[in-house]
Amino acid sequence: MFEVQERLLSPSTGVRRAAQILSQQPILLRNNRVLIFLSFFGSLVALGIALCMTIVAARCFLPFSTLNLDRFAAGALWAFGAWLMAMTQVFLWRQGIYMGNCSVLLDAHGAHFRLDNTAGGEVFMPWNGIEAVHYKNIENVQKFTILGADSTTVTFTSASFYRPRRVARLIADHAGLPLMRG
Repeated sequence: MFEVQERLLSPSTGVRRAAQILSQQPILLRNNRVLIFLSFFGSLVALGIALCMTIVAARCFLPFSTLNLDRFAAGALWAFGAWLMAMTQVFLWRQGIYMGNCSVLLDAHGAHFRLDNTAGGEVFMPWNGIEAVHYKNIENVQKFTILGADSTTVTFTSASFYRPRRVARLIADHAGLPLMRG
């Protein structure tokens, strides 16, 4: 316990030591499964609403013999709403897939990133190859960047993980670096 307190109380700028805070067991960090489920469930609900709105729009247009300007305007609005709900369904489904595919494995050798936005799908950074861990708050999104010694960068946001600051803090602690704003 003394080593942990010494690490936490020591000045962090310019200090580069491997932290022994976490155990030697590999740690797999994923997104919250409840959020992933809610994203897929919301997508299915949006699909049902879009189908119902399409039926209402069709009922406004049919039969053509009773079509007037008011019924046409109502049908066009229902059709536009159905299209918007269909786009919401697509967005939520893609968000659920993205959140389900993001993970970080922290082991004794380094960090294995599996993010959809990385080239090749998976990036490995050894602990001594991590130069800095940066974070930036942009409106309602937290953005975290891990800079590697070989000019490799890994970026993830709060859309990738439920608690991205916790993920970045664990990586910074393992690498013996401070979590810097910027």
